[in-house]
Parts: sequence; structure tokens; C-alpha cells
Amino acid sequence: MSNEKSFSMKTLLILAGSYVSFGIGAGFATGSEVLQFWAPHGLPGAVGIIISALLILLCIAVVSRDCRKYKLASMDMMYRHYCGKYLGLAINWFNTLTFFLMVGSMIAGGASSMNQAFGLDTRIGTVIMLIAVMATALLGMKKLTAILGNIAPIILLAVVVICVYSYINPTDSFSTGDMLIREKSGLSMSGSLIFSAVLNFTYVVLNMSAYSANVSTRADHQKELVWGNVLGQFATVLCQTFVFLAFVLNASVVGGTDIPLLILGQRLGSVFYAFYGIIVVLATYTTATGMAWVASSNIQREDSKWYKLVVAVVCIGAFVFSNFGTFGVLMNIVMKAVSYLGIVFTVCVIVSKIYRYVKESKEGVKA
Repeated sequence: MSNEKSFSMKTLLILAGSYVSFGIGAGFATGSEVLQFWAPHGLPGAVGIIISALLILLCIAVVSRDCRKYKLASMDMMYRHYCGKYLGLAINWFNTLTFFLMVGSMIAGGASSMNQAFGLDTRIGTVIMLIAVMATALLGMKKLTAILGNIAPIILLAVVVICVYSYINPTDSFSTGDMLIREKSGLSMSGSLIFSAVLNFTYVVLNMSAYSANVSTRADHQKELVWGNVLGQFATVLCQTFVFLAFVLNASVVGGTDIPLLILGQRLGSVFYAFYGIIVVLATYTTATGMAWVASSNIQREDSKWYKLVVAVVCIGAFVFSNFGTFGVLMNIVMKAVSYLGIVFTVCVIVSKIYRYVKESKEGVKA
């Protein structure tokens, strides 16, 4: 008799919510990711979102199933499973580097948000972010981040309010917005819509596959994990589409900006603007803290005597990186690094699946 518990819709919904909370971070709260991936392509960018979403849903379903089937309970185990011992190790360490770079971009993002919403000098803002991130990581960041990570539903609710208001009170029509968003797109991931879709796909898959490995033991049933992640990704993509359409309808306001959602939030009044400014700062802070912990703990375990020194080095190094450009520029660098690394990982997943299918088919014939 099987010991596997029955399928639980409650667990599926919890996993879906957890997936959304993990995926909805500073990149989403600022609107920077959506703007840089899709704005250069105008309204057809919505098609790119759909193409990317279909690829992501397929790959996340496959990886979630494998994490459960092969008991891949960590990022390192997952990379080794798909990419082999040495390439898997290399990808793991390169991904650690991207986490470090993400800390720097989030420090810059938090400073930029404080400057835009409250007029605080960005140099002071970066110092505040450095102190907050380092202090939290040194004092046991993991628990605090788990608590503050619950701001994801607040971010979603606030973004929905901003989008609805932007639909009702647009500054541009769809046709005008389509033209303006292309002209004022600023930084972009690629001039090709299809390649932007591929890069968005690999960017999301690399991050969310690592998440799938870390939560693979939380489900009692394989379908709970797979469909929970699929539902979570569907909800995330739906939100991104709403945001993108709001950008097109308000292209004259948000085109080429670093934190477009904060600019749209300003149109709802000073109180909401200040509220959302705080939300964005918290989102960049929690994202930076989480990434600092991942990067540091991958170098030295949290119970190691060297852990605190590693945290200090990572945070100070990230602070230095945060001064190399604006939030938008640094995010562009990091997203491209993650996306291209994601291409390597995706190829490994495809090759690994083909290899294991052929191997298992041959073993089945022999048996």
C-alpha cells in the first residue's frame, strides 16, 4: 500500500502563494524588469510575455517534477543533477556571483527609491541600505527576511490599485503609447522580441528552478508541487501583463525611467505615493538581504566562524558595485548575466532529459 498522502488543494494554493511571494520582489515592485524586457517592442511585447510564459510554465513543471522525483532538495543538488559535477559546480558559483551583483543593484535601487519618494540624497541612501542589509544578515537575516517577505501580497495589492487607476486615467492611447514606449524605452534586454522572450524565460527559470528545489520537500504529493508552481507562475505573468499594459497607456510618463511604478503611484496622491515609496524601499531591502545571505552562506555556512566576515565583505563589495551606475543600469547588467547563465542551464536541462529518456528506454528494452 502506498504511503503517499492524498492530494491537497490547500497545500497547492499555499505553494502557489509561496511561489508568487518569492518571485514578486524589487524588480517587480519597481517595474524595472517589465520595462526593460518589453518596452522596446511596444504593444507586441505582450505577445513576448505570453511566449515566455508558456516556456516558463513548461520548464517549471518539468523541473518541479524532477526535484520531487530525484529528491533534489537544494540549488547545488539541482545544478549537479542537470549539468554534471563540474559544470554544475561552475554554474552554482557563477550564480552566487550574480546574487552578489544583485545585492549591489538593490542597494542602488533602495537609494534611488528614497531619493525619488522622499528627496533623500542617493549617497546617504546607499549608506543606509548598506548598514541595514549588513546588520540584518549579521543578526540572523533568514528569519527576518521570511517575515518581511510577506509584504509580497501588499505589493501586489498596491500594484493592482496603480494599474486600475492608470487604466481609468491614462496619459496616452494604446496607439500613441505604443509609439512612445518604443522611443523612450531606454535600457533594454534585446532589440529582438523573440530573443527578449527567450532571455526572460531563462532569467525566470534559473531563479525559480532553484526555488523549486528548495521547496520540493514541502509537498506531500508531486502534483501539489508541480501545479502549485505552475499556478504561481501563471498569476505572476498575469500581473506582469497588467503592469506592462499600464506602462503602454502611460508611456509619456514612465518611458526610460528607473522606477516606473513609483512614478505612476505618484499620480494617486502624496499619501499613496509615500506609502508605495516605503513598500518599494522594503522590497529592495528584503531582496538585497536575501541575496546577501544566499551569496554569503554559499561561501561559508551560517554557523561558520568566518560567516560574519564573509557577510561584511559581500555587503561592502556590493556597496562599491552600487556606485557603478544607476539602478536601471545595474539591473540591466545583472538581468543579462542571469539570463545568459539561464541559457546554459536550460540547455543542460534539455540534454539531461533526452539522455535520461534514452537511457531509461534502453534499460526498459533490456528488462
